Amino acid sequence: MTLSDTEPRPEAADRDHAWARDNQQHLALAAAAVAARLDARPDDADEPARAAGLLAAEVRAATGLPTALDRLCGLFTLTAFERDVLLAAAAPELGLPTATGPVTFARALAGLPDAHWSALLPDAPLRGWRLLDMPAQLPPTEFGGLPQLPLAVDERILHALLGADTTDDRLAGRARLVAASCLLAPGQAAAVATLAALVRPAPGTEGCLLTGEDRLTRRQAAVDAAARIGLTVLAVDGLDLPDTAPATDTLARLLAREAGLGLRLLLVEGSAESLPRCVRLLAAGAPLGVPVVLSADEAPPGSDLPVLRLPSASAAERRDLFAAALRTADLAGDPAELAERHPLTPAGIALAVERTGRLAAAPTAVGPEGTGPSTETGTHTTTPRSAAADVATACRALAARPLHGLATVRRPVAALDDLVLPDQANRALRALLAHVRRRRRVHGDWGYAERGRGLAVTALFAGPSGTGKTTAAEAVAHELGLDVIAADLSQVVSKYIGETEKHLARLFDAAESGSVLLFDEGDALFAKRTQVRDSRDRYANLEVSYLLQRLETFCGIAILTTNARESIDPAFVRRMRFVVTFPFPDAEQRTRLWAGAFPPGVPTEGLDPRRLAQLAVSGGTIAQLALHAAFLAADEGGPVGMRHVLDAARIEADKLERPLAAHEIRGWVPS
Repeated sequence: MTLSDTEPRPEAADRDHAWARDNQQHLALAAAAVAARLDARPDDADEPARAAGLLAAEVRAATGLPTALDRLCGLFTLTAFERDVLLAAAAPELGLPTATGPVTFARALAGLPDAHWSALLPDAPLRGWRLLDMPAQLPPTEFGGLPQLPLAVDERILHALLGADTTDDRLAGRARLVAASCLLAPGQAAAVATLAALVRPAPGTEGCLLTGEDRLTRRQAAVDAAARIGLTVLAVDGLDLPDTAPATDTLARLLAREAGLGLRLLLVEGSAESLPRCVRLLAAGAPLGVPVVLSADEAPPGSDLPVLRLPSASAAERRDLFAAALRTADLAGDPAELAERHPLTPAGIALAVERTGRLAAAPTAVGPEGTGPSTETGTHTTTPRSAAADVATACRALAARPLHGLATVRRPVAALDDLVLPDQANRALRALLAHVRRRRRVHGDWGYAERGRGLAVTALFAGPSGTGKTTAAEAVAHELGLDVIAADLSQVVSKYIGETEKHLARLFDAAESGSVLLFDEGDALFAKRTQVRDSRDRYANLEVSYLLQRLETFCGIAILTTNARESIDPAFVRRMRFVVTFPFPDAEQRTRLWAGAFPPGVPTEGLDPRRLAQLAVSGGTIAQLALHAAFLAADEGGPVGMRHVLDAARIEADKLERPLAAHEIRGWVPS
């Protein structure tokens, strides 16, 4: 049996045990020397002080590591006096030799060598880094003020003196240790190496801003970079930071102290709302040489931090990452197809496959009737290993997660064969599907992807209301096995400068992860640019310009529907790979629409699609009339007949204030 990488090897365990034993002895010798000096016995202090120095040198020579006390002194740049004060305060808590009576600052100033009053200042290490446990307010004058206050050491510092690997409980819920969770793409290794070089611990380290990919992938890059320089990662969510600057600064010092004590890289994960607070944390680790990385989607305004952008994984790298993740989880799937349809980040790929594997392995109780094949294990059954469709479903769910009300994500049910369209529209839709299905061959094998532009499949569906534009968009998604991201334009368009562009960026990014992006009735976004008369016109034109630019770099599928093609900016029309016109249906098409208007389960009697097609309405209106008629028939308790459709048509005509012509309903019901 071999030991796992997470288990300590015997030689490492022996070395750690020896270090802990020698560290304890070093503390005892150093504390004895301090106690003798405080008790005015300087002759008794020389021998333990000399022995402590020799032991510290032996420990460093044998293990390459300093004793805990020496490391604390180096980390916080303590003077010899501050070192002795800290040790005198910690001795009673650690069971070490102690001076007679309570230890105060006044006694330390009088009895310890190299004493200096500046050690008591609020910004000096003992108080500034909270090495001593001081009250929030100084004691009243009858206690003699600060110099007469009995000294107590902070609990986290006690653990550090013993070499315990722990974290400050005051950071619970705000900061956490993070470990590796996914593989990065090989092309991202150079950025990780650069990040490691930027944040290598050194006095005055200024921090670094990491952008690109998504939050979890950036986190993995930080973990990999930290491992290169012998550190682990302590992460804090920017949204968990206090709202006030003083509270943020206090937390920042605790975080920097914890990172320094635990040999950690401090990772601050910011969002658009929390970036100003996050920036305040970046300078906190500089005095201790603690590396601090701010992870964010974009740089904060006015920032002069060094910025490193994590490059996106290529299609080939995503394929390899999918293959590795599927192999590890023992799941089926075509890595190349998954990588093409779901261009997730490395972290997204790992998360989607891991979730699918966890669901596939989860035990399910045996039902009374059973729902399919299963393998019995004890009192439960386990489902068979998941198919590729389940991985694809998890990928789509991940892609939809960041939209937060900007769009609805739905699984389409309409099929292309359900549409009643003229031949030219059918040809265009079939060609659109071919462009999506053969992208791997044309873009990859034939080299078009190297040109870097024109990789999106975009279409404009134009025509009167109710002619099937939205249904056709959903049918395209259904044929491709993709979800539809239907943009909510009331939420996308914002009155605040720059917000609309941010919302659009999130929509396009989500669609690139394997969905069809639908701008239904998108005239508000894609309208013609106007002459600039005021700032509102200028910013509206900027939004149009951003859209044009984003379509150039988009790699997914986007469909825009409009009732008025003439209102769309010609620049958008030029960038659309397909422009499909949906005309008002003629009599033959209306006949076919009426023939399929009622689901198979609806009882009908005497319906004549050709007679019904006399009514000049669109396909959307036909669907509405069929639904109205079904309710009317259900209320009577009988099948749907021509009379029910006539009543439904009259209700619809009253709503639209459009009288029914005699020739449109001729022959529907007996005179």
